[in-house]
Amino acid sequence: MLMIDENRRIQSVERAMALLEAIAAAGGEARLVDLSVQLGLNKSTLHGLLNTLAAMGYVSRHGTRYALGLRLREVAQPLADADATLRMAFAPALAELARRSGETCYLAVPCGTREYLYIDAVEGNGSLRVASPRGRREGLTTSAIGKVFLAHDPGLVRSLRRAGLLPTALEKELQTINAAGYALDLGEAEPGLNCLALPLRREGRVVAALGVAGPAHRLRKSVLRSLAATCMRYLFGMLKL
Repeated sequence: MLMIDENRRIQSVERAMALLEAIAAAGGEARLVDLSVQLGLNKSTLHGLLNTLAAMGYVSRHGTRYALGLRLREVAQPLADADATLRMAFAPALAELARRSGETCYLAVPCGTREYLYIDAVEGNGSLRVASPRGRREGLTTSAIGKVFLAHDPGLVRSLRRAGLLPTALEKELQTINAAGYALDLGEAEPGLNCLALPLRREGRVVAALGVAGPAHRLRKSVLRSLAATCMRYLFGMLKL
């Protein structure tokens, strides 16, 4: 698989993308002064980036505020369609995992070399709930879902290894995950919180992952292993993975 070189990142492109993300996080519109503080960029540099993005239609100016431009909708539409297709395809599996576990369950997709993105979630029925993270990104190396994506993407593993971002212990664990067919996180990402993740395939390729998380006293290791075995049988049968 294709390896992405973490050491060949272009700063101006990173800054422009970070700027768009900052405006989106602010609700789609933000002031120059606030963006400058948030991104740690001087106003001159920031103004140059905004001017370039505005000229291309990716940003629009409304008085003293800058908003996301309509051209982004055109660029993002194929991705929105793809996400909708995945949500529809895996909705039965997400609902089944939530039913069987009684906990908050997630549907996630890869997002770059360091993160993944939640695109759907079903709230659990337990008294102690984990809030839905829909639309939020998380690190690949610090969660069960991230481990699932890494275990099935040798190119991504090589990229992180080359950049010095893949702990030796994690790389060994990925081999176990690949063989088992699922990944566990027993309080690693957050103390007292246990998680399980399962890969979801289309045409033989892992394109998404199911995840379930809940308090460690409810989702003990034995419970997660039993849930994984049951759900893998369900996935193979219903989705023909």
